[in-house]
Amino acid sequence: MGPTLFFLFVVMAGLLWTAACTAAAGRTTRPGARATLATLGMGGPVLAVMPVVAATWWLAFVMHMETNWFPQAITATIALVVGGICIVRGGLTTDDGAGAPAARWPLIGLAALFVIAKAVTVGVLLILDNAVAAQAAYLRLEAAHLMESNLPPIVADDENAATLHLQAGATIAADASLEAENSPLADEGDIMRPEVAEVLARHADTIDVIRRAADRETCRFVRDWSLPSIDMLLPEIQTLRSEARLLSLAARREAAEGRGDQALADVVRIQRLGLQASAEPLLVSHLVGLAIDQHALATLIRLLPTLGPADRAALESDALRDLLGRRLRLIKALYGEEAWGLTSFAGFADGRLPGDDLIPGGGVRDLSSRSFFDIGPLFRVFFLPADLAGYRRIMHQYQQLASQERTLDFAEVKRVSSDIEQAIVTRPPGVLSRLIVPSISAVFRSQCRDEAMHRAAAVLVAATRQRLMEGATPESIDDLVPSWLPVALPDPFGTGVPMRMKRSDGGLSVYSVGPNGKDDGGPGHDDGEASDDIGFMMVGAPEKASPRK
Repeated sequence: MGPTLFFLFVVMAGLLWTAACTAAAGRTTRPGARATLATLGMGGPVLAVMPVVAATWWLAFVMHMETNWFPQAITATIALVVGGICIVRGGLTTDDGAGAPAARWPLIGLAALFVIAKAVTVGVLLILDNAVAAQAAYLRLEAAHLMESNLPPIVADDENAATLHLQAGATIAADASLEAENSPLADEGDIMRPEVAEVLARHADTIDVIRRAADRETCRFVRDWSLPSIDMLLPEIQTLRSEARLLSLAARREAAEGRGDQALADVVRIQRLGLQASAEPLLVSHLVGLAIDQHALATLIRLLPTLGPADRAALESDALRDLLGRRLRLIKALYGEEAWGLTSFAGFADGRLPGDDLIPGGGVRDLSSRSFFDIGPLFRVFFLPADLAGYRRIMHQYQQLASQERTLDFAEVKRVSSDIEQAIVTRPPGVLSRLIVPSISAVFRSQCRDEAMHRAAAVLVAATRQRLMEGATPESIDDLVPSWLPVALPDPFGTGVPMRMKRSDGGLSVYSVGPNGKDDGGPGHDDGEASDDIGFMMVGAPEKASPRK
C-alpha cells in the first residue's frame, strides 16, 4: 500500500503543478508567455519522472531484475501526460469569449496545494524509508544469532586451542626463513637432510605447542561475531596453514626415522587443524580447512610406504579411521555467509555501509547515502526489500543443497548449483544480491574433490594394511573387498562407478575421474597432457626410511 500511495501522490503533485502553471498562463495576455507556462506546466512533471521510468525500464528489461516497477512508473507517466493535456486544454480553451477558464482558477491555492502534495510525497517516501531502516537492527540480530549458533562454544583459555595457535603463530611469523623459497616447508627434497633437522630442532617447542593445540576439542578466536563484517580480518586462519606444513614436516621425519606411530598421530593432528580452521563459519575459513585436510591426506599417503608391521596397530586405530571418515561440513560456512550478507543489507538499509566499502571505487555509494538529493531512498524503498528476500531464497537453496551433498553425486550437485548461479545472472533478485552472493559452485566442486581424496586415501590405507599382513599390495580394489575394505568405494565424480586403481613402475594410484568425468590416466601420469583425475599415487619406495622389524 505504501508504494501505491507514493505513486498516487507523485501524480497528484504533478497535476497540481500543471494546474497552477495553467492558471498562471490563463492570466497572461502574451501568447508567448502563455505557451511557455502551458508547456512548463504539462512537461515539467513528465520530465521529472522520466529518469525513474528509464531506470525501471533498464532494470526490468536490460538487467532482467525480478523486481519490476516499470508498469507503475509508466502508468504514472501516462496519467501525468493525459491529465496534463486535459488540464491545459480545459483551462486555456475559450468558447464564449469570456476568456480562459484557467484565469479564474485560484493560482495561490493551487500553488499551495502543489507544495503540500509534494511535501506529502516526500513524507510518504521518508516514512517508507524509515520503515526499511528500522529493519536493520533486526537483520543484525538475526545475523548475530546465525553466527553464534554455528560457532564453537566459549571455553576457558586453558581449554581453547586458539590461545596456543596465537602463541605458535607468533613464533612462526617471527621466523622469516620458513617462508623462503628454499625453506624445508616449501620443497619436496630429502627429508633426512641436515636443513630439515635444523628447522625441526629450532621449532621443537613450537611443534609441541601445535600438537597440544590440535589435541584440544575447541578452537574459538576472540572476534566480535555479533557484527560480522567484510572488514573483519582472519590472520589466524592462514597461520594454521603454516602450522600444518610444519607438523607435516615433523611427521615425515618421524616416519623416515622409523617412528611410524608418532608420524600417524601427527597426521591426525594435521586434520584436526583443518577442523579448527573451519570452525569459524565463513567460506574462506572452510576453504582453508579443506586445504589443510587435503594436506593431511597427502602427508598420510607419503608415510604409508615407510610403515612396517609394528605400525599396524596405529594404522588400524580409531583416530586414523576418524581421519579417513570425517568430512568438513559446508553448511555451517553457508550460514555464516548468509549472516555476513544480512549485515551488509542492514548497512545499506540504515546507511552505515557506504558503497565503496563493498565495491572499490564507490560504485554504489549513492545506494546507501541517506540524503534526499540522490536515489538512495528510492532504492531502499522500492528495491531493497525484494533484493533481501531474493538473497535469503538463494542462500537457503545453497544450504539445502549442502545438507544433501553426501547423498548426491557431483553431476547433480553441479547441475543444481549451476542453475542457481545462472538464475542470479539472468534474472537477479536485485543489485546487492547479485554483488554479494558468493560463487558456491566452485566450493561444491572442492567438497567433491575432498570426498574423492578421502576415498582414495581409504583405499590406499587398506592396501597398506594388506601389504603389512600379506607382503603384497593388491592388483585391484576388488582384491581388498571385503577383507580390508567393506565395499568398493564409488567415485563421487562418476555415475555409479567405483574409484579406479592403477599399478605402474612409480607405484600404486587410486583416483577419481574428476570433474570432466573422463579417465585421464590417474594422478602422476606422464603422457604430456594435463590430468583432471583426483587421487593419490603411493610410491613403492620409502623416503630413505629405516625399515622396521
